[in-house]
Amino acid sequence: MTWFSRVLVLAFPLAAVACAASSTPRIRVARDLGCTAEETTVVRIGERHWQVTGCGRTATYVCTYPVRDCWREGEIHPLTPSASR
Repeated sequence: MTWFSRVLVLAFPLAAVACAASSTPRIRVARDLGCTAEETTVVRIGERHWQVTGCGRTATYVCTYPVRDCWREGEIHPLTPSASR
């Protein structure tokens, strides 16, 4: 096995794990709201705080940095007409 092929064999699984780890919080958050990740909107509202909106609901999350895991802060709230503007 050449040096280059060894690097590829090691790099590919690491890249796959990194991609999966970065998408996991978004998928988990979307499930909290009863949505798919594509149906959510994410807005950064602080250093580690994010407002996530989707499927007529909204919640605030605290995330590690870089974003690898997130925890909901408080309750999930229905969107009101004034909150969706």
